[in-house]
Amino acid sequence: MEYTKTKVEEARLVAIKAHGTQDYDGIYPYEKHLKDVVEVLKRFGIVHPKYLCSAWLHDTMEDGALSYSKIKRHFGEEVAEIVYCVTDELGRSRTEKKVKTLPKTASNIDAITIKLADRIANIEHGGKIDMYKGEYDEFKKHLYSEDRVNKPLWLHLDKLLN
Repeated sequence: MEYTKTKVEEARLVAIKAHGTQDYDGIYPYEKHLKDVVEVLKRFGIVHPKYLCSAWLHDTMEDGALSYSKIKRHFGEEVAEIVYCVTDELGRSRTEKKVKTLPKTASNIDAITIKLADRIANIEHGGKIDMYKGEYDEFKKHLYSEDRVNKPLWLHLDKLLN
């Protein structure tokens, strides 16, 4: 699949529609969070359309009820895999969900990039910092790598949480 600016705009519109009236922090339209994740990527020079499409769509399986097959059909297997790998598995608690999800995320280096941008966007927004600090050792143990794309994101996340 060829990723273009048009495809990124399509991903934005699909994500906004998929999230419907869902809000972010009880105040903002959910689009704000999605845009924040995209802006984190851009700030770190991560501008390939596959990443930007994935950032817009990253919560659509989990919260927006879009299926893997629909994402694959419209945005390609690569984006569908990234979105799948950052989608929380079912569990009785947040801890159980993360135990099931982190290995899946770790299996896809591009999914790690999106997860890092998502986490940075959430922390910079000011929400749940204590929760993220408490989870950070486990999060990093599963997902850390020193690859060229993700290392700057990890350094920034370290600064935010330490």
